Amino acid sequence: MSRYLTGGAVAALVVAACAFAGSASAQTYNRLVVFGDSLSDNGNLYLASGGTQPASPPYYQGRFSSGPVFTELLGFNAVNFTGSVSGSINYAFGGARTDASVGPPPGMLTQLAAYTSRGGTFGANDLVSVLGGANDIFQGLPAAGASSSPVGAITPVATTAAANINSLVNSVAGAGAGTILVTNLPKLSLTPQFRGTAAAPLADYAVTTFNSSLLTGLNTTAAARPGSNIILMDLFKIGDTIAANPGQFGITNVTQACFNGVTVCSNPNSYFYFDGVHPTAAGHQIIARLATDYLYYGDIGSQAALQGETAFRHREDALDAASEALSGREAWEAGVAITTSAMVDSVDTDARGAVTESSSDGWGGRIALEAGPSANWRFGMAGTARKTDVESQALTFNVESFGLDLYGGWRSGDLFVNAAVGVARDNIDDIERVTSLAPIVHTAETRALSTGARLQGGMWFDMGGVALSPRAAVTWATSDVDGYWEQGVAAQYEYEDREMKAISGEVALRAEAEMGGFGLFAEGGYRDALDDSSDPVRIGLYNNPAQVLEREVEDPFGGQFLALAGVEGSVGPVKVTIAYRGRYGEHADSHMGGIQLRLPL
Repeated sequence: MSRYLTGGAVAALVVAACAFAGSASAQTYNRLVVFGDSLSDNGNLYLASGGTQPASPPYYQGRFSSGPVFTELLGFNAVNFTGSVSGSINYAFGGARTDASVGPPPGMLTQLAAYTSRGGTFGANDLVSVLGGANDIFQGLPAAGASSSPVGAITPVATTAAANINSLVNSVAGAGAGTILVTNLPKLSLTPQFRGTAAAPLADYAVTTFNSSLLTGLNTTAAARPGSNIILMDLFKIGDTIAANPGQFGITNVTQACFNGVTVCSNPNSYFYFDGVHPTAAGHQIIARLATDYLYYGDIGSQAALQGETAFRHREDALDAASEALSGREAWEAGVAITTSAMVDSVDTDARGAVTESSSDGWGGRIALEAGPSANWRFGMAGTARKTDVESQALTFNVESFGLDLYGGWRSGDLFVNAAVGVARDNIDDIERVTSLAPIVHTAETRALSTGARLQGGMWFDMGGVALSPRAAVTWATSDVDGYWEQGVAAQYEYEDREMKAISGEVALRAEAEMGGFGLFAEGGYRDALDDSSDPVRIGLYNNPAQVLEREVEDPFGGQFLALAGVEGSVGPVKVTIAYRGRYGEHADSHMGGIQLRLPL
């Protein structure tokens, strides 16, 4: 967490993340269309002004920066405004207002009109980037500051700019754009141009007014345009975090401009700002990484499937333990016994679509009270406590499960039948997601309720020193994870309630033998889902007009082979059992080892 990436590595990471997310699921973008101002301009004003604005050098190839701007780092190769409208294209102009001014530079509403007049259209797989409003505020601040009511004068400037942006978004959504990334304005008092000046409070007021009005308008537009996913990227929220800890993002100077109008600093990538308000190439790389966190929330957020899967596995293991207590070869006797167990386990899960590979390690304990009124009947009640730490590429958390199971069995001669029901409370704590804007980490916690039932039956055959038992079982289990949202300053993912629910059937063969005063046992079997009606993972963005996206996640175990082996013997009145249990699935392997002590009372 203390390391940071170099500028080139960050750019490569952004492109790779976009490419991965695009290939992993339906959240893909075929091309990019850009409307905006200097923060998105890839050289349009420079081209239109005959190579005079901005002066290049010191500005980089007509960008208002020391390198490519963030829209150029999203995995697309957008041409300038004179290029073909059928592919990725950028219509942003430095200095553009949000209105329909002809220019130069053309306002953002004029940019849209120019694009459509040339035959430009929008499709379901298009990504449209919209960022503007700062120039409206910049041009309105002098008059507002000199007026008798600065706040009253700047408010309509900010709200009108927000309305213009919303109007553009509404038009683009109405024309069929699949995804629209709308970026709000950053905190101007953090920029070198405004930092420590008398104009800073009014500039920040204008920005917050703009951002608030923009959010309100986009929420309304999103509700009216369900065919488009309108995502609001919050630049304002991230500003203080970067300013407070610039070194974590690979920069050292967030207060001064690299280019002071005359000379350029020796290391632009160590600065966040190239001039008074425009980011350096390093600053744009940070914005691009933030954009990735917003643009691929459906794919990245699907990692949360691991939470319900872990609670579900805990519940299945508890039901398995109840069956295990009632299906051994040893004859039952009337009486009461107490059993205590300790266990450790580990699971390795392969990547499944957007869900990356993961691993987990856990431990737990079980205590059970069992009573048999006769040699034919036995009943038990068990309490289980488990804790598992789970780690994937970007998500870590732990699951603490506290379960209670009731079980009972009947046997007559070589035949046996047993059943178990149980419930558990699962605390899913210490959730940490390393965002695309590392080292920023989001945190959360949630809860789950898991229930289940299991029915098993089988019989025993003595084979001359070895006893064999074919058996079959049906298990129903469910884990219902409560919805929650993350805490943090990047894209705050909001997860809806999710229920994992499945009925599985299994067949197994168990063998037991006596050897030198110790009992040996081994079991092999196969388990598969008879019905899996688990919910997809549903992810939205907290306090954001973005849509809730669904991701179907394949069961990590699927059809799975079961293995059990162990040894048991008596030490005085205490029966000691040491065992290993394995589950080998299509995408996951689980290993559990434990020791059990049984004491008759």
